[in-house]
Amino acid sequence: MFRWELDGPAQQQLASLPSQVSVTLAAFMTAVVIVDPLEYQRRPDETPGLPVRTLHFGPHDEGLVTFLVYPPDDLVLVVKIQWLGE
Repeated sequence: MFRWELDGPAQQQLASLPSQVSVTLAAFMTAVVIVDPLEYQRRPDETPGLPVRTLHFGPHDEGLVTFLVYPPDDLVLVVKIQWLGE
């Protein structure tokens, strides 16, 4: 099973978010790694198997999380977090 981690800049971005957003992102990323990070919420027009993905998260899709999937290490590395909500 995959695991997810935060890259240095993503750690700083997460630290600046409201605590409830951090909890929401953690739950979302846990779902990503449990299912399949290369396929989770993949759009029909999205190229399958791309190692870098950007997905919306949050109750109204206010957030964007960009992550790199590295199958040899079963790693999903979060590299960027953007939050457009309040």
